[in-house]
Amino acid sequence: MIVPRVSSGALPLDLGTSSYTYVERPNPAIVSLLSKHVLAFKTHARVLDVGCGCGANARAFHERSPAVSVVGVEPNPRAAELARLACDEVFQGTMEQWRAAGTSPAPFDALVLSDVLEHMVDPIAFIRSLQALEPVRDALWIVSVPNYAVWYNRIATVFGLQEYRWSGLWDRTHLRFFTRRTSQQLLEYCGLSIIDEACTPSVVQSAAPALRKWFEREVQRGEHLAMSESRAYKLYRDWVEPIESRVCQIWPELLGFQHVCAARLGSQDRLRNHADSPGSATSSGDDQT
Repeated sequence: MIVPRVSSGALPLDLGTSSYTYVERPNPAIVSLLSKHVLAFKTHARVLDVGCGCGANARAFHERSPAVSVVGVEPNPRAAELARLACDEVFQGTMEQWRAAGTSPAPFDALVLSDVLEHMVDPIAFIRSLQALEPVRDALWIVSVPNYAVWYNRIATVFGLQEYRWSGLWDRTHLRFFTRRTSQQLLEYCGLSIIDEACTPSVVQSAAPALRKWFEREVQRGEHLAMSESRAYKLYRDWVEPIESRVCQIWPELLGFQHVCAARLGSQDRLRNHADSPGSATSSGDDQT
C-alpha cells in the first residue's frame, strides 16, 4: 500500500497532504474502565470499538483478557489494515456503512468511542443512531473526548496562541470541543447514565508535538503504532504513567488530557427501546437497524 508522504512544510489544515497522520497508543483510562466494569466479570466479552484506528486499544484489551472479542469499525483504509492485526474483526467504513451492510451480530458487552465525538458534525445524532442499534442496547458505553480545558491549552489561550496540528487537542479534523462538564452533559442529554469516569494524564502529553518528531519517519511509512511498540513508551507506560495518572485524578478538569466516561442507557431509554423492538406488543413493525 502506498502511504501519502507529508511534506515537512505542509500545513495541518491542508487535508490533502495525508488522510491519516496519527501516532497511536492505548488509552489507559478506557482500558481501566473496561477492565473494571466488564472484563472483571466476563473475560470473553464482546466489544464494539467504533473508530478503532490502528487497533491500539484492542491490543491492550487482549493483553488484559486474551478471550475478549473486539469488533472494530474504521473508515481509514491504512488504519483498518493495521487494526486487523489486533481486532478479531474489522469493518473498513463508517458506522452508517456498517449498519447498511445489514450485519446482525451477537450483542456487545461494551461500546467504545475513543476520541470520536469531537470529529462529528452532529454528535447528538450520531449517539442516537448508535442507541438504535439492537446489539449495543445493553452494552456499557465508554466514551473518551479530549479536554479543551487542559492546563497547557489554558496557558496558550491566555497568550493568544492557537495552532492546528496533525493530532492532539488541536487535531486538524476536530469539529467539536469538550470539557469534563460539557462531555457529561452531552451524554446525559442523550439519555445515558454515567456510572464511572476517569481521565488520562497530560504532563507528558503536553510535549506531544516534540515527541512526534521522533516517529515522523515511521508515520510517513504508515507505521502508526511505532511509538506504542517502542521501548521508551513501554518504560513510560509501566513506571511513569501510573504515577502521572494518579496525580491528574486530583483535578481532572485541569490536569486531564482526555475525559473518559463509562455509561449505560437510562431506564427510560431501555423501556422505550424494548417497546420499539420487534416482537414487542407495542412495536411499530418497522425493521430495526
